[in-house]
Amino acid sequence: MMGTPDVWVRVNSVTFGSRMVRADTVEQVRWDGKTPQHLILTLHGGDEVRQDVRPGEPIGDMDDTEGPDLAEHLVSAIARAADRPGGHMLDLKRDENTGAVGWFRTPLVDKPWAG
Repeated sequence: MMGTPDVWVRVNSVTFGSRMVRADTVEQVRWDGKTPQHLILTLHGGDEVRQDVRPGEPIGDMDDTEGPDLAEHLVSAIARAADRPGGHMLDLKRDENTGAVGWFRTPLVDKPWAG
């Protein structure tokens, strides 16, 4: 019997702190041009958490599509991770090879527990 996928999103903000949220509690992901430094994740029950769009980097040269693209990519990353067995963590990171910021999935457990 396969377990239910367990997907978490690590949400980091220099201003608002960091926390982990279960992906199945995320009801909406949006980017507001009035506060372009954050993605806003609305959780079940109305709580909002904010993710720095460019952790530790200036946002002055962002174009109008970068924030919405990251929001859309998070929703896609949640769907892809939920379609895989086991537990997963999604983090917003800079790709060391391309320099682009994106959502990266890592397993919550690297190998089965040996008991």
